[in-house]
Amino acid sequence: MPLPGCKLSYLVEPPTAFVKIVGRAAVEGARDFRALVERLHAGGMQRFCLDLSECLLMDSTFSGVLAGLATRLGDKGPGGCSRFVLVNPNDRVRDLLDSLGVLPLVTVIAGPHVPTGGQIEVTVGGSSKEQVAECCLEAHRLLMVLNPQNIPKFRELTQTLEGQLQAPPPP
Repeated sequence: MPLPGCKLSYLVEPPTAFVKIVGRAAVEGARDFRALVERLHAGGMQRFCLDLSECLLMDSTFSGVLAGLATRLGDKGPGGCSRFVLVNPNDRVRDLLDSLGVLPLVTVIAGPHVPTGGQIEVTVGGSSKEQVAECCLEAHRLLMVLNPQNIPKFRELTQTLEGQLQAPPPP
């Protein structure tokens, strides 16, 4: 039985945005997640509380996007608190973030679920193949910079993506 795709929803209580990620936090939803966080940040949100209690798995692209956001926006928000707080990630997600070198950029807590009343659902998956490839390439390049142990893991993937993006479109 295939795993469900990524569902994103959010609730804003300034200066915090509560984002719930359900299903697979994978390449298909990574661009939408990045766009959501960037839009919320531009709207004044300084902290992002990610409810991962129903996130079954997270792939390296989504992890790289999260790391990129934490790096670009700064891993610390106002008052020195972590800008990204991950609530209730399962062991599989936590281990992946740790092995890729993303865990130091976020705070992980176990606790009550984030507020859900009035959450707005985000449409996921409207990206072209080229946009997904660009997002995937950027995420994996960052993971390779973040942790040199990721270089052998992602070298072939980044080379393949670079080749795809440089190739002329089919006639």
